[in-house]
Amino acid sequence: MIERPDVTLLVNSSDGFEDCWAPFVHFLRHYWPACSYPVLLNTETKDWSSPDVELRTSRVGTGAAERLSWSDCLIRAIDQVDTPLLLYFQEDYFIEKPVRDDVISRAVQLMLEHPELGHIALTRHGSFGPFAPSPYHGFSVIGQNARYRISTQAALWRPDVLRSYLDPRENGWMFEILGTRRASKRPDLFFVADFDDAAGGPAIDYTHTGIIKGQWHEAMPTLFTRHGLGVDFARRGIYAEPPYWRRKWAVLRKLAEAPVHSIRHFF
Repeated sequence: MIERPDVTLLVNSSDGFEDCWAPFVHFLRHYWPACSYPVLLNTETKDWSSPDVELRTSRVGTGAAERLSWSDCLIRAIDQVDTPLLLYFQEDYFIEKPVRDDVISRAVQLMLEHPELGHIALTRHGSFGPFAPSPYHGFSVIGQNARYRISTQAALWRPDVLRSYLDPRENGWMFEILGTRRASKRPDLFFVADFDDAAGGPAIDYTHTGIIKGQWHEAMPTLFTRHGLGVDFARRGIYAEPPYWRRKWAVLRKLAEAPVHSIRHFF
């Protein structure tokens, strides 16, 4: 009898990021060779496979009358997860250091033993805190009013808990900002895996993030070259960060795409 896995590695993506899929798998296999979780690649209509991992595509947009929102695509992918837990990634989270499999295994076991625990963050890029001590060594509680209590960084989730925070009207930015507002009013228990760079760093480490607004992070050419990966970086270009005020204006503009929905969450 084949043992059913406890975790699905859900790689959230879309068809326009197909050039990231092979590099993502390369870094996954290189820095986490012990990973045996089945991979669900969230695509819109494209199919894709890799000889290096057990992988299937979701193709959530197949047959849709119009293009689905970011959140609706993720909701439909979660509905295809048949394991008790999912490990959330995005296609441009190119792992750069050996994954601490022992930390992830302990986090998985903790969630399996404690059904009240809905989420464990596993990187340095998630919530900004504040955090509080937990009863379990190596893990802290993400505070009720923590900044980015909800984030799209690599983390373990109960599929039903993650799904409950998603709203089909929202893009990824809105999900983090408005989802955090929703999470501040709900009693769900969220943890973060503690880390110390001197003692091995976070369980999963990567540059935040490999692609920014459709362009490559400036660190990616060096990383990819070091691994012998040939990528045409000129096609997307290299991202240059705009001034602070322009970044904040972009966030406000995205929220303004659904003004009634955004205002209702903030007030």
